[in-house]
Amino acid sequence: DDGFVTLADCMGSDLSVVNAARVSFGKRKEVFEEKDAKLIRYLAEHKHMSPFRHVVFSFTLEGVSEVVCRQLYKHQVGCAYTSGEFKESATTWNEISGRYVELEPEFHVPSQFRKQHKSNKQASVEGEEIEQNGQAKDIYLKALDDAYTSYKKLLELGVCKEQARMLMPISFKNSLVWTASLEATVHFIKLRDHEG
Repeated sequence: DDGFVTLADCMGSDLSVVNAARVSFGKRKEVFEEKDAKLIRYLAEHKHMSPFRHVVFSFTLEGVSEVVCRQLYKHQVGCAYTSGEFKESATTWNEISGRYVELEPEFHVPSQFRKQHKSNKQASVEGEEIEQNGQAKDIYLKALDDAYTSYKKLLELGVCKEQARMLMPISFKNSLVWTASLEATVHFIKLRDHEG
C-alpha cells in the first residue's frame, strides 16, 4: 500500500568520487584500485563530502503518498550550492501534475491508527493502535471520499484542474522522479532511516 521506489538511472561510480578528490593534486585515474577504496572510506569518515556529489541517482517513486513525498521535498531546502547569481539545488524532482491530468482516487490508508507517543511529539507508538480503530478508519475513509467527490464536482462545474486539485488530501498517492547526488542521498537516508 505504500508504493515503491526504483533506481531508474545513475551517473558516476567509485572512480568518479576518487577522481573528484584527486583533482586537487592534478591527478586522474582510469582504473579503481584498493587504495582508492581506502581513500573513499577516509573521505566519508572525515566528512569530506564534496567528491560524493559527482555521483548522481535518479529514483522513480510510484504510488507514494504526499506524506512521504514531503520528506523528499524538505531535502530540496538547504541542499544547494551557488553558481554565479543562481542557487542550484542538489536534489530535484518532477511529479505527476494535477494541472495537466485528472487525478485518480488513490490514497494511502493506514492499516491501523496508532496512539500518539507520550514524550515524542512527532511519533506514534509502533504496534499500539487506538481502541476505536474501526471508527477512526470509517472517519478517515469518509473524509477521503468527500474530498475526491468534491474534486470531481468542481471539475464537472468547469473549474480548472489547477484549482480543483487543491482539495486533494496529503494521503493522495503520487508518482515522481527524484534525482539527488550520492551525498544528498546518503544524508537523506541517514536522517530518515530511524525507528522514530
